[in-house]
Amino acid sequence: MEIPAEQLAFGDVIDGLVCHDFTARGVVAPLYDVQRERVGAPLILHAARLLTERIGRGDRVVLATGWPSRSWLMQGLTETDGPVGAAYLARVLEQATGCVPLLLMDRRLHAVGAAVLRRAGLILADLPTALRSKEGRHTAAVSALLDFTTDWEAADEEAESLLETLQPAALIAVEFPGASRAREFHNTTGRLVPSELVPKVDTLFTRARERGALTVGIGDGGNELGMGNIRCAIERMAQAPAAPATEVDALIVACISNWGAFGLGATIAYLCQQPDLPRTPDICAITAAATEQGAIDGLSAYVDPRNDGTSQATNAALQELLAATVRMHHAGWIKG
Repeated sequence: MEIPAEQLAFGDVIDGLVCHDFTARGVVAPLYDVQRERVGAPLILHAARLLTERIGRGDRVVLATGWPSRSWLMQGLTETDGPVGAAYLARVLEQATGCVPLLLMDRRLHAVGAAVLRRAGLILADLPTALRSKEGRHTAAVSALLDFTTDWEAADEEAESLLETLQPAALIAVEFPGASRAREFHNTTGRLVPSELVPKVDTLFTRARERGALTVGIGDGGNELGMGNIRCAIERMAQAPAAPATEVDALIVACISNWGAFGLGATIAYLCQQPDLPRTPDICAITAAATEQGAIDGLSAYVDPRNDGTSQATNAALQELLAATVRMHHAGWIKG
């Protein structure tokens, strides 16, 4: 279906805000350009259109996040990048579409997941309660935390069981490790991430896609789940050890994965005619909640409320720019 010109214009602005290489990382622009050429449209708009076309009231959406950071040092440590964006997106999706958002993280990271979901404004409950939250005339904004096996051998059976239970409409990975063809995980410097710390979500996404569920990947370094869409480009950039293999229906290459999730949330709000929604979940408060549970800034490794080196002030300004873009593109240019 042809995308309306006004949506394309909006999508280019959003991609410009969150997909340019503001942090001077050096890999974002070439990877973005490859994926943009493949899609032929703004990446975030492409993903948002697919999601809003597919998701309605009561549908289940799984959001996978939680990179096992500094795994050479200890277990149970993760970054703000990923959980913060996933929680923001969970709230926006729930409010805009009426879906049931479910956050999938390694069990050792569930304290961070619980904190960010609650700070995003969602009620946290067990899975049966979350699934009942949209079944009748009365509804509630409920989420739940999911776990998934870290054992490749058990992943197929567990994926089938979970998918049979949830029947998800969509699965979204936000800054989640992507397995290479050798079933290994690497950070951006090429260091191996211990496999026993990573839920085998690649299998879950592959099986879900085979069942017809929509899959979306959000990443920023080329080593995240979903980057299999542009694996050849990653290998050409001498990152072959980290090149993930799993492909998704829509891939977002962002400056920071959280920023990609913020932009996706804003675009969903725009498409769903809810211009005030991008401001509703407080990005800075969600980030602070993550650090209160020990999440670190992925760049400095300090327990600071930053997103990949960007300050709270920077992220607050980004949220305001995204919200203003949605509001003004929704209303149209009006000069008094």
